[in-house]
Amino acid sequence: MGSQLPTEGELCAVMGVSRTILREAVKTLVAKGMLVTGPRTGTRTRPPADWNLLDPDVIRWRLEAGVDKAFVRDILELRLAFEPEAAKLAAQRAEASDIAAIQLGYQGMVEAVHNGKGGYLEADLTFHEAILAATHNQFFVALTPAVDALLRVSFQFSVKSRASARSSLPLHEAVMQAIAAGNPDRAEAAIRRLIASAQHDVETDMTQDDFIFVDGGRHAAA
Repeated sequence: MGSQLPTEGELCAVMGVSRTILREAVKTLVAKGMLVTGPRTGTRTRPPADWNLLDPDVIRWRLEAGVDKAFVRDILELRLAFEPEAAKLAAQRAEASDIAAIQLGYQGMVEAVHNGKGGYLEADLTFHEAILAATHNQFFVALTPAVDALLRVSFQFSVKSRASARSSLPLHEAVMQAIAAGNPDRAEAAIRRLIASAQHDVETDMTQDDFIFVDGGRHAAA
């Protein structure tokens, strides 16, 4: 078990909030596996292994607190575990509207790279979320909120500049074309190459310029 939190009264005084607000916050953190409460033990923290690590809020809070290379590495390894299969299913099942959505995301990325006016992050998210939707698998689709949060972290550290974003466009295009052509093996191989490229970028350097954060992207990525 983790550390003991101060009493409710002490926390309210320190944080300047009412007991109602504090109790709602504690209830939320208990539901996310971050705290545990009991009549005899009070409120205590729980170790990270007990947290709901795929909860979008938990992912965002961890990013705001500062993440290391191991955290980003783990996200990329998770992406390798499910995105190739999602791309295969999308190539087998995508309808015209699904392909159009993937193309829309890709086109947004192209425009962001060439005009430099922002929107790259959201376009990249649209691209990958559209692939999940194209699987027509209810469980892949249900993962979208968690995947969105994970991809925001992944992109923040792998898309380092406009140049790196530009270099990834052919890799995204290859995924899109394979899905549109209904070729699952090509789609799987293409998205593996895309994620491998992101892994290389992260392993090389964790710093980045502000390209991905232009026009409100920093707020979105947080």
